[in-house]
Formats: sequence, C-alpha cells, structure tokens
Amino acid sequence: MIIILLYQNHCLPRLLFFYDAVYVPGGTNSVATLEADPDAVHFLNEAFKHCKAIAFDKDALQVIKATYFGRKLPEDNNDDTVLTEGIIINDDAARLAKQFIAAIAQHRFWEREKPRKVPA
Repeated sequence: MIIILLYQNHCLPRLLFFYDAVYVPGGTNSVATLEADPDAVHFLNEAFKHCKAIAFDKDALQVIKATYFGRKLPEDNNDDTVLTEGIIINDDAARLAKQFIAAIAQHRFWEREKPRKVPA
C-alpha cells in the first residue's frame, strides 16, 4: 500500500495509479499553497476520479473547496458516509486515522464513477 502526502512545495507524482490513497494535512501555509496550485487541485480531482480514498485534516477545508468534488460531498462525515464516499475530513487525528485505514481497506469507491464525473 502506498499513500501520497500532499504538502507545500511537494513535487506532485505523475502516475496516480501507483498510489492507493492521498492525505492532505493542515497548516496555514501548506493549505494556501495547495489551494492555489492548479496541479495539486487537479491531482486531487484525479484521485477522486480514480476512486481513491482521500483524507483531509479539517484545517485543509479550503483545499477541498477548490476541488470539483468538494462541492458534491455530503455534509455528514460519520463512519458510514466515509465508507460510502471514501473522503475523510476530521480534526481528530485518531479518528481520522481510523476512518482513513477503513477507507483504504476498501481499496476503491466505484460508485463515484458514474454519477459524479470529474473533469480531471
């Protein structure tokens, strides 16, 4: 299993299919940099399009809002929603880790493919 971590000044990988999941940490400077970077936003849209698990620190909400899929996520982020959507947003590190591990264990979230096409 390979998880890619997006953060400020990080060179984005070009081959998304090599990664099983993506994590976006908080941090004011990193979040602002990622939100303003079209390649980072495109990478997240691609991860969503390829049905990957994606986790965000709650401080990274502005990065989520910059993505295409960020506008389409349900408000509720309970365990059932996470296992359906594969998108984890939490400010509690222990809970985020638990939900992220459960989402990664599902491998992919195939229900994303049809109803929510992503321009990526």
